[in-house]
Amino acid sequence: MRKALLLTSALTLGALNPAFAGGPVVVEEEVEVTTRPAASAGWVLPLLVVIAVVAIASGNDNDEPDFQLSDIRLKEDIRRVGTNRLGLGVYQYRYRGMDGVYEGVMAQEVAVMHPGAIKSLPYGYKAVDYAKLGLKLRRVA
Repeated sequence: MRKALLLTSALTLGALNPAFAGGPVVVEEEVEVTTRPAASAGWVLPLLVVIAVVAIASGNDNDEPDFQLSDIRLKEDIRRVGTNRLGLGVYQYRYRGMDGVYEGVMAQEVAVMHPGAIKSLPYGYKAVDYAKLGLKLRRVA
């Protein structure tokens, strides 16, 4: 009776449980888990590129903010071509999924040097107020 009581107490407190007592641990075969991006994730980048095209095409000749998508994650074939009077790098690049070569600044660089000229957008993308910087985004090819 005393042995049964001690054994029950030990099992209840976990003293004889191999996982808690440092005993052998059995590792089961690992199962490979594959993940798929959410169905809506595929349309985000093309939508942002369309917004960029509309914003670039519409331009702005008044004193209203002139925000342009300028996030480095939306660009490809990036090449630095100089430095402007504000100390920002001037780059030529293509927007992903679009034709044409543009010349402008990188939002991440502007955020460090002139944070007041940055607007945060959904999904962490950034836009630059070119008018506030006294600059223009331009298409060069």
